[in-house]
Amino acid sequence: MKGTINPIKLNEVIKYEDLFHEAFKGTPLRAGRVELITYWIKPGKSFITYDIHDQDKKFVNIEDAPSPPSIHREEIRFRTIFELNQPVDIEIAGVKRPSVIVTINITWSDDGSVVSYGVTDRTNTTYYGVREELLVRWNPEFVIRC
Repeated sequence: MKGTINPIKLNEVIKYEDLFHEAFKGTPLRAGRVELITYWIKPGKSFITYDIHDQDKKFVNIEDAPSPPSIHREEIRFRTIFELNQPVDIEIAGVKRPSVIVTINITWSDDGSVVSYGVTDRTNTTYYGVREELLVRWNPEFVIRC
């Protein structure tokens, strides 16, 4: 899956005054520095959240909202190897289980980007945070097609 999002820039400082712009009253955004950007992809829905740090306070999973021009945004391109609803195998305690991808999360921080998945197995148990590297190891046949 390939795509582009337009979030607030990583490390952008949102000033307290920016949040009181007349056209953007009631925004869920918080003052502070954007430390983490997460793009959540679920069936029929996708959205962006931020982790924002302000001195001794840290706000997590703050949902994106329209913002004044003083808060800078940038386009970020992303690519995942696997797709929503794609059947894959996962390995639990050394046993392979047929599963399906139900969510995709892409996070960006100063350390780079990470793609992880939520996968549901045949027992209807969902495992969140399965890193793309693990799915590639368990499903090498899908990587060849990419």
